[in-house]
Amino acid sequence: MLRRLIWALIALVLATAGSPAIAAPVHTAPLRPAFTPRFQDDTPAEDQFEAFSMPGLTPDNLTDMVLKDIDSFWAGEFANEGFDYYAAGIIPVTDVTHSSCGDFGPYDNPAAYCPIDDTVYVSIPLGKDIRTNVGDFAWIAVLAHEWGHHIQVLMHIDPPLTIERELQADCFSGAYALRAKQQGFLQEGDVTEAVAISVLSADPVDMGEAVPGAHGSSDYRVTAFMQGYFGGVPSCLNTTFAPDVAAPDTTAQDTTAQETAAPSG
Repeated sequence: MLRRLIWALIALVLATAGSPAIAAPVHTAPLRPAFTPRFQDDTPAEDQFEAFSMPGLTPDNLTDMVLKDIDSFWAGEFANEGFDYYAAGIIPVTDVTHSSCGDFGPYDNPAAYCPIDDTVYVSIPLGKDIRTNVGDFAWIAVLAHEWGHHIQVLMHIDPPLTIERELQADCFSGAYALRAKQQGFLQEGDVTEAVAISVLSADPVDMGEAVPGAHGSSDYRVTAFMQGYFGGVPSCLNTTFAPDVAAPDTTAQDTTAQETAAPSG
């Protein structure tokens, strides 16, 4: 039942969505929520589609194997352009963990990237929740989004607006989905799951687009992901993602483990 409601929501969003403007390169945010669980008390529904497929992949090693594949994807992209590349750190979180950006607990956010220690922090319990309630590729899209912030650091991408860096990370996530499709890993329904997590992770409707911590509306987040899925990495570097709004006049950047713009529950 839950999945049917999600698919109905996605169909409505896609049917009514406009064409948001798309924008320029972006940069890394401090530890930042990719998604806040909204249905932990719901009864999980049985999968309607086949699971994401990769040689050697099992439910127990999915997170580790996918992160290695995301790393491999970006290593290849950088090598093709003749640029140096190195992987981000990865820390699985099952208890409160100290990072250079602050403390990160297993129920704070599903995943977060800290630019100071260049590390992706991954919540084990919330990752399982997303895989159960939305789908395995929804979780993979979250991981690819956070790795996208590491890519922004390597590319020295640092836009004035948080929403720009977040939507570009969504686009990078879509670019990885395209690569997974080309490798034969994607299964029926995987892109739908990524769209679902984009909608569920969107900012509240009353949240301003220029405020620090903004990730974008459901329309913007879905559009950014699909931009990467259809156009690959170049489309994420050569287009813009943010609305035409003025950047706030800030002199300091928040580096706490939890930012204030988490989607409402």
